[in-house]
Amino acid sequence: MKIVIIGSGNVGTNLEAAFRRTGLDVTLVSSRGDTLNACGGTPPDVYFYTVADNAVQEIINKVHVHPRAMHLITSGTLPLSVFGEDKPHCGIFYPFMTFSKTRILEDFSNVPIFIEAKNIDDTAAVYSLALTLTSHVYEASQAAREKLHVAGVFVNNFTNSLYGCAQDILRGTGIPFTCLLPLIEETATKVHDLSPKDAQTGPAKRGDEAVMQHHLSLLPPEEQEIYQLLSNKIKKQQSL
Repeated sequence: MKIVIIGSGNVGTNLEAAFRRTGLDVTLVSSRGDTLNACGGTPPDVYFYTVADNAVQEIINKVHVHPRAMHLITSGTLPLSVFGEDKPHCGIFYPFMTFSKTRILEDFSNVPIFIEAKNIDDTAAVYSLALTLTSHVYEASQAAREKLHVAGVFVNNFTNSLYGCAQDILRGTGIPFTCLLPLIEETATKVHDLSPKDAQTGPAKRGDEAVMQHHLSLLPPEEQEIYQLLSNKIKKQQSL
């Protein structure tokens, strides 16, 4: 199988490395320039479009290849309708993970991949391709993927932003951010065994208003707002 990945960003770079480890013939190309339709010998079997959602349609429209090729986007939110009639074999291949070019993921075996295609045969083909990377492969509709993507923003993007807030709070104390890493790791590990509600600890869960008010006095206005909003959310979650 010959694979071309269009888009050399975080997702494309990691997918290229993952498929290369399986022994598949994979080529990573930029989404810019005239390389999009270059085959270099045997025509590719699969084209991945690993670019930002707002650029996917433009890039897809630039690619003109044999109609038997499979075309896949890695978006958690875009519909199959982004593909035109010139690309009858198409689908969704959504690896649910955070990726960085500067930190290549060495093991895809625990990464869930969510797929969708227009017909049974294409679904089976996409499923088989996903199985080369992981056994955690699931069919998911666009509506389901959209909610999954939002959930991912909460557990990953928002959480990472809160790490940044914590780093700012510690600035000037002489306490390095690395001192928070054991707490971060244990917090993440606990939800393997406990529900988020049961794993919750802290002053908001206990209803310790004195501690929370003291914390607020130590924070600048923007962080105060975040602290108060999340504390109120914790109280509501615990009351359910």
